[in-house]
Amino acid sequence: MTGLVHYQPGGVAPEAPSAIGITDKWEVYTTKGGPYKYPVPRALTESEISDIVKAYAQGAKNAIAAGFDGVEIHAANGYLLAQFISSITNQRTDKYGGTLENRARLLFEVVDAVTEAVGAERVGIRLSPFNEFLDCVEPEPYDTYG
Repeated sequence: MTGLVHYQPGGVAPEAPSAIGITDKWEVYTTKGGPYKYPVPRALTESEISDIVKAYAQGAKNAIAAGFDGVEIHAANGYLLAQFISSITNQRTDKYGGTLENRARLLFEVVDAVTEAVGAERVGIRLSPFNEFLDCVEPEPYDTYG
């Protein structure tokens, strides 16, 4: 078994902006044992990215319907949106990769969808410019996040 694959629906590889594995310095322990190496993710398609934007909006609506005052979009600490922003973990060549504008595109699409769903006054964003967790780093954090 290689890390987290058994936690994925249907045992498929995790998803990411690009099919780039995490370096061997990181290991994971699970209920099945360990240490395991993280599996190499598969790159999301543009169609799947569109579905993710819709899922963020629906999640925000669900949170408000459940009684929350607002939502925070988590674009930090190596999670998916941070992976898209990072020039290390995002090696795409389509409209979601390459330039900073393209790498930030998914975040802005999510922000637009979530604010449309629940109102801008109920939305916050979490960023982590100096994160180094699971190799999701940004070599030029001041340029990227400034």
